[in-house]
Order: sequence, then C-alpha cells, then structure tokens
Amino acid sequence: MTATQTRKAEAQIKLPGMPAPRASRMVANPARVTPGQVVQYLGRVNGGPHFGVEGTVVQTLKRKAIVDLGRFGKWHIPYYFLTIPEAA
Repeated sequence: MTATQTRKAEAQIKLPGMPAPRASRMVANPARVTPGQVVQYLGRVNGGPHFGVEGTVVQTLKRKAIVDLGRFGKWHIPYYFLTIPEAA
C-alpha cells in the first residue's frame, strides 16, 4: 500500500475575481446588547426598515430589543435580525 497525502479542507475554492471572505458578524443577544448601544438591522421584511440600517437600542427584552431606527421609527426586533457593527 502507498501512503496518501492529506490536505486541509478548503472552505471554498479560490477563483480569480472572487472577493476575500468576510469575517462573520457578531449576532446580538440579551447578554451583548445594552440600552443606548448602536446595532445594525439585517432583516428583509416587506414594509419594514431597510437592510443594514443602524439604530439605538431603547430597551432589551428576553427575545427581542426595542430599537430606535431614526426616520423608520421604533421597532420591536428579534435578536436574530440584529448585529453589533464592527469598529472602524
């Protein structure tokens, strides 16, 4: 028998012209979010705020946060639609 070489599995094949993968976003949860903190909305709901809009947390609840999204108003948003923006 011959020895076979093993190599590290790639997450995705690298092809010319493809952008580098981005780091995963930090998902918001009640332990990470506090009132007054800026969060980003990642939901895509018809009639809702735009994807990527940032807002300030007004109140944290068990499964959702009340977020002031400026001109879009205040929304009750589940944590899985929120992320904590990365520092510049």
